[in-house]
Amino acid sequence: MRKILIFLAIFGLAFAGEMFQSVSEENATLIMQGKEKNYCPNCGMNLIKFHKTNHVHKDKQYCSLHCLYEATNGVIPSDAKVMDTKNLGFIDAKTAFYVVGSKVKGTMSKNSKYAFANEADAKEFMAKNGGEIMDFRAAYAKAKEDFGEDKKMIKAKREGGVYKKGKELYEKNCQKTDKKEYENIALLKQNLKDLCKLQNDGDLQAVALYIWDEPKNLSEKKRAEKIKVPKDARCPVCGMIVAKHPQWVAMIENGKEKIYFDGVKDMMKFYFQNDKKFDKLFVSDYYKLHKIDAKTAFFVIGSNVYGPMGDELIPFKTEEEAQSFAGEHAGKKILSFDEIDEKLVKEL
Repeated sequence: MRKILIFLAIFGLAFAGEMFQSVSEENATLIMQGKEKNYCPNCGMNLIKFHKTNHVHKDKQYCSLHCLYEATNGVIPSDAKVMDTKNLGFIDAKTAFYVVGSKVKGTMSKNSKYAFANEADAKEFMAKNGGEIMDFRAAYAKAKEDFGEDKKMIKAKREGGVYKKGKELYEKNCQKTDKKEYENIALLKQNLKDLCKLQNDGDLQAVALYIWDEPKNLSEKKRAEKIKVPKDARCPVCGMIVAKHPQWVAMIENGKEKIYFDGVKDMMKFYFQNDKKFDKLFVSDYYKLHKIDAKTAFFVIGSNVYGPMGDELIPFKTEEEAQSFAGEHAGKKILSFDEIDEKLVKEL
């Protein structure tokens, strides 16, 4: 058991180390003066962990352009600064070159937004990762365009497990506090270090979000739903009868039509073949077989567990469950939905 725990701990650190946005503490620039300087005042996220997408406005440091947009209420700020992704250090956002929509994972947004001090660095990054070069005004407008969908994504993730985790940790490990005592979530999160028997940043973030957002009806349990497959449904990609493999079922809803697949891999092939025109995609959680939204799920690739069509994108409702599975089954990588591309699917 001890060997397993050590392996999982190392494995978890390996995944944490792969976060592109992160820097070491000695390479971070934090401009706020209070004890809460490590945290975004808009969402509470760790500013070092998401450092390469940091923005500054009116002596406040934000984890992302999404949070800057929310804090400025959609009015483009004239004094904004942004972290130079390559060289690290804040630069005037008005002179920065943003690469928007690359395959590198973003912060608080499905469309990543990374800034560079000079155009050559931006073009080099874009050549490797895709995306489009924009100035600050255009990138801010893109944040505005993305804002509604990004809020839905964030809400789904928090309601999908973060609030529940925060509630449990708060009730078991913390002295009670009132969010009205704090100007912003960063101050609350900093104070939780003294009020809670917790030091892990993820745990503190879950508790802070639970207190700050005041989610309702967490105790009400929804009956878990599974994807129901007609007996004669065939996968449109490989022709297999889908009902023979219920633990791997995936589904696309296209209006009133439901299209069934014998695995996530075939569903994604179909999705890309049809120019990603579908909005409603569902997969079966590997552990519980519950129907979950594919766009908020986490997928393990390269494991020693195979689906009906061999190598698979194995889906989980939470990142923690995906990490646990990957540690036990030699998974090579964990992906969000937006990190899955057509090339990867073809290579599986």
